[in-house]
Amino acid sequence: MSTTLLRNGHIISLDDTIDDLPRGDVLIDGDTIVAVGTDLDVCGPGRTTVIDAAGKIVIPGLVDSHRHVWQSAIGGRRSPGGHLDLALARLRDGYAPEDVYAGVLWGALQAIDAGITMVADWSPIGTTPAHADENVRALEDSGIRGLFLYGPPIGRNVMKWFVESTERHPPDVERMRAERLSDDTARVTMGLALRGPEFSTPEVTEHDFHLARDLALPISIHSGLPAYLARYRTIETLDERGLLGPDVHHTHGVRFSGGDLDRIAATGGSVTPCPIVDMSMAMSTYPVTGRAVAHGLLPALATDTPTGTGPDLFGEMRIALTAERARANAAARGRADPDEPVELGQRDVLRFCTVAGAAAWHLSDRIGTITPGKRADLVLIDPAQPQLCPLNDAAGTLVLNASAADVDTVIVDGRILKRDGRLTGPAAARVHRLIETSRRRLLARADLSGVVDDTRAG
Repeated sequence: MSTTLLRNGHIISLDDTIDDLPRGDVLIDGDTIVAVGTDLDVCGPGRTTVIDAAGKIVIPGLVDSHRHVWQSAIGGRRSPGGHLDLALARLRDGYAPEDVYAGVLWGALQAIDAGITMVADWSPIGTTPAHADENVRALEDSGIRGLFLYGPPIGRNVMKWFVESTERHPPDVERMRAERLSDDTARVTMGLALRGPEFSTPEVTEHDFHLARDLALPISIHSGLPAYLARYRTIETLDERGLLGPDVHHTHGVRFSGGDLDRIAATGGSVTPCPIVDMSMAMSTYPVTGRAVAHGLLPALATDTPTGTGPDLFGEMRIALTAERARANAAARGRADPDEPVELGQRDVLRFCTVAGAAAWHLSDRIGTITPGKRADLVLIDPAQPQLCPLNDAAGTLVLNASAADVDTVIVDGRILKRDGRLTGPAAARVHRLIETSRRRLLARADLSGVVDDTRAG
């Protein structure tokens, strides 16, 4: 197998036993990190690729813990609120399998370009088995580490599958598990995107949870949503039926009480705020980030929907940090008192997008830190741009000032997918044609009469 050596980078390992190395090396053998240190030697037969990382910051690959990747062909079409009425109700039924492939491939490459090496793809686009198969094929072809979360086939019949739905999860998931995604050690793996008690009856929720557990699949649900979106309280209903557990991942959680967060923590579950969407889709005043930490949880972060947010987790980190400081100080502002101390710092939110993202999906033994024995999912940031220089504190600089444009190199499973600021590989060469063709086809098929393009909305 070939080896790759990253030489003389500023390594932010996020591994407490290694810490930061202002001038360090990372040695990769095939798909695995085999050594982290200084002045490493390359040993053994085979070809070695040496990447000069001098002056660059090396971090673990970022983890986007919740994204509807298939919507990438219509990214930026609407404000975040357009996710419901445009992407789901009007455009989704126009998606053919080839549109799913194009959208997911482009969305995954957008993520890689932004330093995201793993994405949890919450996908309700499996109208037919062919749609689901093309979704998986696109994740595999992109080179990203992906978790395909197989969801219900919603669209113009959205009320059938959401609100107080009595429809059980589609049975095609059993075929997908047996024939396509049976290997839980592969780069692309499987979970179930379930509606949970906020969008289906408690009885259907119980059936769907047992289905996931019979197939040994992790569960992801939208939960803790505002009352206008939800009928049942998630944690109360799941607790009553004995369904909480370490395999349950909760996205958003803006309405969670302290007791709800305590129950999630006690049962080993995970929580993922989506800071931009949580504040811009009338979800909540503030994301649940700081309250989750206060109740013993390490939240992951996510970008959610391409219809209103980009694939940039650096922006989500900044907004999560800013929003938490605003929340913590809101009461003091009302009393005209000095600011309250806020414990959450820049390195903490960087951990949310790496360590916590890996933990949320039970991948801490594979990704999340730069540690020998883990998979080689790594990102190099070029701090040469004025907004990142001088580099007084590497982690703080990344969180406060970096963007996708500063990502120089991305490595997933030992494969270089972005180098010198440009995506590499055959998928990158053909994806622009695929996504433009799909975009035109989708808009031509869709009935957009009466729909106002609100890209300028707040």
